[in-house]
Amino acid sequence: MTTTDVRTRLLHALVPFNPKFYDISENSPDLYGPFWIYTTLIFIIAAAGSLAKYIKGSSTTNFFEEFVPIAAGIVLIF
Repeated sequence: MTTTDVRTRLLHALVPFNPKFYDISENSPDLYGPFWIYTTLIFIIAAAGSLAKYIKGSSTTNFFEEFVPIAAGIVLIF
């Protein structure tokens, strides 16, 4: 498997129900890629929201827990 193959599979893994995904992935489709991509996006959005709230000077201590449901909603809706 070459770098081009990996890049192509990652790009097509963003929409796992795309027929091209199954054509490109040959006989072994890997659906873990979309899961980890979306999980990483949720984490990054939640962490950025927590950081922004911290920089703003908010006094609450549970920053990260507030943003995980919001980030998950944003990623899973779009």
